[in-house]
Amino acid sequence: MKARIALAGALVASLGLLEACANPQATQASRQAAQADAEAKDDATCREKGLTPGTAPYDACRNTLAQAVADEAARQEQRRIEFQKTLGAGTSDYTGR
Repeated sequence: MKARIALAGALVASLGLLEACANPQATQASRQAAQADAEAKDDATCREKGLTPGTAPYDACRNTLAQAVADEAARQEQRRIEFQKTLGAGTSDYTGR
């Protein structure tokens, strides 16, 4: 019974991955929607601080928020690389990516 449940779970996960690979337009649309949502949140954050779009302080606020996102992405990438190094330790075909 547990094997059937595991097999069903693997099948569902595989179908989800297959859909993501088979539908790059949906993946791209999802990324664009997430980017637009992030832009709107950043805009709202800076406006809540009383800053007006088009001014130097507003631009600085947006740049600070964008830098924070970039810094977090870099930290996540570094963690991913370190994890891959751990998994690949002792193998001759480890490329770092």
